[in-house]
Amino acid sequence: MLFKIMYGKEESIKKVILTDLGSKDKTLKSLKKFEKDNKYVEVSTWKRCKEIFDIVDDA
Repeated sequence: MLFKIMYGKEESIKKVILTDLGSKDKTLKSLKKFEKDNKYVEVSTWKRCKEIFDIVDDA
């Protein structure tokens, strides 16, 4: 899995937030399955992602 390669141990991963920007294929369905299969993955709307980015920028 890409996250294990990038970050080493799975335990060090706190949360991965994924969003679909309105694609017309089955991306959202795939993301939802990935979220279901991985406890540290959250599928979010773009609006929510932007809110999170804004919070991080303010910190």
